[in-house]
Amino acid sequence: MPVASFLGGGSDVKSISLSCAWAVVRAVPLKLVSGAGGLDRLDSPRIGDLLTRNGRLSRAELEKALEAQADTGQPLGRILVARELVDQEDVSEALAAQWGLGTADLDALAPDPALAKAEDLETYLHYGLLPYQQIGTLTSYVIGDPELAQPALASLRESPPIALVLLAPRPAIDAAVRRAFAPALARRAATMSPPSTSVRTLDRARMAMGAVLAAIVFTLLFGGTFPVVLGLITLFCITSATTLLRLCALFASHRAPVEQLLPEGAIALSGKRRPPVVSLMIPLYREANMIPRLIKALEALDYPRELLDVMLLVEADDKATLNALAITEMPPWLRAITVPPGAPRTKPKAMNHALDYVRGEVVGILDAEDVPDPQQIAEVVGILRDAPPEVACVQCQLGYYNVEENWMSRCFTLEYAIWFDVLLRGFQWLHLPIPLGGTSVYFRRSALKAIGGWDAHNVTEDADLGMRLARAGKRCAVSRSLTREEANCRAWPWIRQRSRWLKGYILTWLCHMRDPVALWRDLGTFGFFGFNVLFLGAAVAYLTAPLFWITMLNWVLGGETILTTSIPGWAIWPVLGMLALGQGVMLSAAILAVERRQLTGLLIYVPTLLAYWTLGAVAAWKAVYELIVAPYFWDKTNHGVSRIKPPA
Repeated sequence: MPVASFLGGGSDVKSISLSCAWAVVRAVPLKLVSGAGGLDRLDSPRIGDLLTRNGRLSRAELEKALEAQADTGQPLGRILVARELVDQEDVSEALAAQWGLGTADLDALAPDPALAKAEDLETYLHYGLLPYQQIGTLTSYVIGDPELAQPALASLRESPPIALVLLAPRPAIDAAVRRAFAPALARRAATMSPPSTSVRTLDRARMAMGAVLAAIVFTLLFGGTFPVVLGLITLFCITSATTLLRLCALFASHRAPVEQLLPEGAIALSGKRRPPVVSLMIPLYREANMIPRLIKALEALDYPRELLDVMLLVEADDKATLNALAITEMPPWLRAITVPPGAPRTKPKAMNHALDYVRGEVVGILDAEDVPDPQQIAEVVGILRDAPPEVACVQCQLGYYNVEENWMSRCFTLEYAIWFDVLLRGFQWLHLPIPLGGTSVYFRRSALKAIGGWDAHNVTEDADLGMRLARAGKRCAVSRSLTREEANCRAWPWIRQRSRWLKGYILTWLCHMRDPVALWRDLGTFGFFGFNVLFLGAAVAYLTAPLFWITMLNWVLGGETILTTSIPGWAIWPVLGMLALGQGVMLSAAILAVERRQLTGLLIYVPTLLAYWTLGAVAAWKAVYELIVAPYFWDKTNHGVSRIKPPA
């Protein structure tokens, strides 16, 4: 077929810029990759020389880029684009000239969807390959890296005897794959985690078991003497275990080392091993207003741009955010990934989808409102480089930049300080499985892939992932690097956010406890105990807060309740005493956290945490209700509402 006919006439269509000679490769079996028929470079200048000859690049710029290539091992074209010395089109043209290939403009002429085959989806995703157009009996393929053409074609289910190869930017190919296989990719992201450890395989009857938590407290208030006594004994055991574990963590935190910050300017790139590419996933949903400040925060990161791969994950129906990205001038190391529609619509499903497109061997998660420490990625790289292989992730600390917004933001700051500066350090020293945070956490990509990514149906996918890593024999390091984000400073949004967290905790507990013997075998006795206390104990602590305060208030005022009239004192007072001791342990942890974070101005707010935690009871009961009627509903937290803006 003549080229003009193939282009649809050639007059009004942007040309596919074919070189004079079509580059033809034979798709031989994989074992014969090194044989005849492979794709070879022409006897032509290198890319850098081509770009300097045509005036797109100066010799001085090329020399600096070559030095960076020697240090990082990255392709020269990627370095030049990331440092904004040339654009992607310049590199594609030079690469095509070097290999004697044509280039394809996927915007002008989209790939023929009829040529793409579902059974080859893995090959398309792995190699960045896609069938393009049919030219008579010959099929053309687009690929981003010509060196991968031979193994990519050989990996197809029906490898063509002869194929025409064209070059196109990898992001454009990936976007075309997403359009061609949107439903399949949505299902893939939703079901990536193993069924045995996913909440999606919990039927409604199992999820209704969560109502048992509510029934315990309901029985305490309205049941007869025997069930109330039995419930109190159960509650005493749970609260005692929770208080004991927190007390142990409080003391252990004094002995737990936290990974030290690197010296100023020591960017963890020295040594014989080349630094890794780090991919950052940043899920966005209805957060168009956050894009400008997000880009500013990312541009402040002190890590070589050619080693930085930032992906903004946007839902396909989030038109406002997509439109905002379309009119925003973004740096070349940042790209938008459109998440195909499909249930459930959750943050972990979006990240599972993006996992197929990451370039880095380290994968980090940030939220739209985050302001990470500029040295954070460099420090994480250094920690993972020196850590043994079983250290699968690094959790950085979180704080808030709008501490002074109001009482709620101050209490939220205290709560995060308790978690990261006291409890988390103690749990790490005690070798307990750690519930991870949803942001500023970095993984080895190999570990993520090995356990099947995130559970797309779990609304606290971060905490669940920490347990699944622990069950796989992995552990987490804790970094002192701080990320500042926006504290939820309004009552109802706070309740909604906390309700989602608690619902996820209950779901995670139900999911992993469906086979307690297997969980015990995976985590060991102490880990099994810690898991139950961390997840079940946290939910029970919030659910029983009203019981504690109502009983104590009645006792102080001299009133009577069923608990004080018909239940023997030996059954109720130990429970109330243990609840009071638990509150005391947490207040002590708050005082220690204030000292460690040097938040002395918040010391006077420590006693008010008692009221703050009681507010969480509303969220806990909302979580129990949603557990039955909407277990996978993701109650999105809106950001960018604080009057205090992030630091420059």
